Order: sequence, then structure tokens, then C-alpha cells
Amino acid sequence: MGNQFFFIVGVMASLTTLYRLLKFIYPYCKPSKIRKYLVNDAYALVTGSSDGIGKAVATELAGRGFNIILHGRSAEKIQAVEKEIGMLYPKVKITYLIHDGSHNSQMDISEIIKLNIKVLVNNVGVGPIKELTNHSNAEIDHTITLNTAFPTQLTRNLLPYMEAEALILNVSSYAGFFPPPYLSVYAATKAYNNAFSVSLAREVAHKEVISLITGSVNTGSNHKPVSFMRPAAATYAKHIIGVVGCGRKSIMPYWPHSIQTFLISVLPERFVDRATKKAMQKEPGLAQ
Repeated sequence: MGNQFFFIVGVMASLTTLYRLLKFIYPYCKPSKIRKYLVNDAYALVTGSSDGIGKAVATELAGRGFNIILHGRSAEKIQAVEKEIGMLYPKVKITYLIHDGSHNSQMDISEIIKLNIKVLVNNVGVGPIKELTNHSNAEIDHTITLNTAFPTQLTRNLLPYMEAEALILNVSSYAGFFPPPYLSVYAATKAYNNAFSVSLAREVAHKEVISLITGSVNTGSNHKPVSFMRPAAATYAKHIIGVVGCGRKSIMPYWPHSIQTFLISVLPERFVDRATKKAMQKEPGLAQ
């Protein structure tokens, strides 16, 4: 009787482990559903698309056939991206919006509301690395405004003009779940991004809303070399598009990041605290 009990417990534990493994793998094996939103004259709006992940996502969507609305605060940089994407995909229509969301959370969208916007990517964000007491009051306000108020206001203002079936991708960060030292303001805003996204996904009907939990990616602001755990922005963009239609409200698009985060979660907290603080103190942007 005792052996039978332990056998049943062992089988149940094995099945539970197998289920969790399959649940983890499935979203990364499932084909992307991005073509669902590629209707006649469909547009995608990508914020913060002058560089890094935003530029890579805009380029990837253009390659998939979407017309693109670029956004940035520098007209010179955005026009350079417009030219670059236009040369790669001459049939794609490209327009742009210039606005600094760190100073004003309300962007004028009157020029684009008549376009058939099927995809919104809330990507723009900033994360100064420094001790909290070394942040200026204005810097804190600008970070919070750009990372939280700006995407919230933009989504709210754009939603009434988006057709029933549409896609909203909100770029969050692992820092919102495992906040490292010297990134307290940034980490807090990324926790907000994820909560905002998941709540919205439960609220709106016929719209797919996904929070993209992002780890280390080689971008204009992260110059660390490309590696298996730190993909290039173009590679990461492909993974972002790959998880569209995954059925999750929140996901790490790049599966190695998900494994990395799991391993961190099982380590002793004191060890993680010491290791992350030591690593962050080596960051070139840290003001000592």
C-alpha cells in the first residue's frame, strides 16, 4: 500500500512537471498570428522607433507588409529611419510623429486617426542608472512621465479609433519583477507597464494586448556585445512578432531570458542582492 501511494505521488509529480514544461514551450513553438492584423492598408504605430528595439520592430513589421507610423523626439533621426525602411521596403507607406513624451504625456494624434491602425507598440522608455538621491526631481518626473503616463495616454486616446480586432504590445522589463539596485525609478515604471497591460487585456474585447517582459538586448542604449543571452535588437524584434497570438497576457518573447529569470528566482535572495549590486556598480552610467 505504501509503495503504491509513493508511486502515485511520483507519477502526479512527473505529470505536473511535464505540464509545466509543455506550458512553457508551447508559446515559443506556436506560429505567429501577426498576419491576422495585416488587413487592407493596415498601419502599425511604434513609439521610440528612432533606434534600438523600436526601430527593429518597425522594420520587422514593414517587412511583414504593414505601413508604419514612426515616433521619436528627433526629426533628424526619425527621418533617417524613414529613409532606411523605405529603401528596404519601397511599397510600404511611412509617416511619423515627433513628440517628446518625457515632457508632455499628451501627443497630438489628429494626423493619424484616419489611418487604419491595427498595431500599437508602446516601446519608448528611459532608465537612468544611478542612486535615487542622485536623480534630480525633473529627471524622476521625466522618467515616470515617459515610461508610464505617455503610453497610457496614447493608448487611451488611440483606442476609440482602432478597429475591433487590433494588437497592442507594451514593452516592459524583467526589472519590474526583479528590481535591481540603482534602477528604482525605472523598475517601478516597468512594473506599472506590465500591470497596465495585463489589466487592459482583461478589459478590452476583440483586442490582443501583450506585455513583453524584456531582458538584456543590444541596443543604442545598451552597447554590451551581442551574445546568446543578449540578442541584437533585430533578432529580438523577430521574437516579439513571433509571440503574437501566443495566448498569454504577459510573456518574455526571447525564451533564453525566461530561463535566465527562472534560474534567478530559485537562487537565495541574499546571493541575488549581492550579485546584482556588484554587477550594476560596473555599469558605465552609474553615478558614484
